[in-house]
Amino acid sequence: MNIIHHRYILKANLKVFNVFSRSTSKGSMLTRLLTLALVAGSWHAADACTCSLDHPQTHFCNSDFVIVGRVQKIFRGGDFYHSYKVKIRNIFKATPKAALALKAGRLLTPSHDSLCGVTLQPRETYVITGHVVQLQAHIQLCSYVNKWREVTPRQRKGFRLLYKQGCTCKVHMNRRSTKSPNTCVTGRVATECYERHGICLHDRERRCRWTRAPALTRCLQKQHFNSTMT
Repeated sequence: MNIIHHRYILKANLKVFNVFSRSTSKGSMLTRLLTLALVAGSWHAADACTCSLDHPQTHFCNSDFVIVGRVQKIFRGGDFYHSYKVKIRNIFKATPKAALALKAGRLLTPSHDSLCGVTLQPRETYVITGHVVQLQAHIQLCSYVNKWREVTPRQRKGFRLLYKQGCTCKVHMNRRSTKSPNTCVTGRVATECYERHGICLHDRERRCRWTRAPALTRCLQKQHFNSTMT
């Protein structure tokens, strides 16, 4: 299934989930069952939770918020949502609505893996990107979620400052070449190197280029050496 179509279905389901979760005891059982059937039926069309491979810079630029937070507690919901209580240590990006949503210190995620739910470990610190739906902060499997201690120094620099400067550039993973002056590509062999150490910014000629970094150079050299040995 097309990834973009999949994401539209996910976004639509999130809105249905919110309507469902706000229903009170006055709502009829029939309404609840119909809502549940709608969600199940629409998700069946999406088959399974699959995500496109995106660069951390792309996640940063496309998200409503980017935070570093320590998971304190999980509140397991009913059929739709789990909620994570998070102590936010840094906010690297937040739209006005996201700034309001994050004040609650709660992140909602679908309660099932098939609905793109995310599993976070209590007492672990993560860098997390997400979106806001009806003034609630949501994360899902297609968000960028990674343990902060596993984030490379170059990625940390990107999240803190440089990714924001590169949001007018586009990054295409697993593409060998491009004619667009506003695009950086990773190639098919060195994708991990660019993911872990690459930052795409405009040069003096206003063309998007991978910025030089010793860690990126070392990784590419190692990758080239390994590819020649196989």
